[in-house]
Amino acid sequence: MFSLATASGPVRIMPAEPDPSGAVRYALASAVKGTVHVVASHNPHQWDDFRALRISLGSENGMRVMPAEPLPRIRGRAYTGVMTRILSEPAGEPDSWRVSPSGLRDLSDRDAPPQAAATLHAVMRACGEHYATRADLPDLQSLARWLEAPMLRGWLESMIKSARAHVSLYQRDELQHRQAAQQVVQAWWLLARLGAAQPSPLLAYLLDGHRNSLAHRASYLPHWAEISARGAAEEQRRLAHFLSEYEQLRHRGRTPLRAVRDAQCAS
Repeated sequence: MFSLATASGPVRIMPAEPDPSGAVRYALASAVKGTVHVVASHNPHQWDDFRALRISLGSENGMRVMPAEPLPRIRGRAYTGVMTRILSEPAGEPDSWRVSPSGLRDLSDRDAPPQAAATLHAVMRACGEHYATRADLPDLQSLARWLEAPMLRGWLESMIKSARAHVSLYQRDELQHRQAAQQVVQAWWLLARLGAAQPSPLLAYLLDGHRNSLAHRASYLPHWAEISARGAAEEQRRLAHFLSEYEQLRHRGRTPLRAVRDAQCAS
């Protein structure tokens, strides 16, 4: 057990042993009552990197189904929220601790008041820092990879399929714009030669630089082709990233011995 001074008063924090999922439940007492749930997980921006922690009020965790735990309460008001600790970044860096976009909210979907938010942030950070110093953290990270990899691969398969479709679409658009630009330029020169040989108002109109003219189309079609080319290149980068993550997640390895042992103890 350890204690923490917070904006709402002192909080006593009692960690349990990791469960078969690798999660640790931190029981809170005094100024805050309830449970904080910490588990090793993947980096939200690098799915094959499991140097991250998911710190949840209660057992809220988007990755796994977990038993309901008492939500942390301050003066009787319960709160939900999730914080991610990116262990590959120094703890003092702003991006190393990331609260979910929804923030910390009560059960009526209202933002936590400033004092309660400061208290909960301090408690969540303290629990995350405690988990990060565990001697068995490498085992817990291996277990997280083994448990999460199948779900992440399923998500990546869908994202890879979508990225490939977008690459094909951008490449097709680029080719069509470049072909159309070439055809327009050829048509412009043909009409220009005709106009030089036999001037006419119609030819002058087609050759002028107004919005519907061949000259205008010849100027914007190459630009559209470049936009499509940049889109294809960006999608190619995303696709390569997804494929790299997917390949790394394929190698889950054998079931971590700790997971087997804990599951046996739990049963």
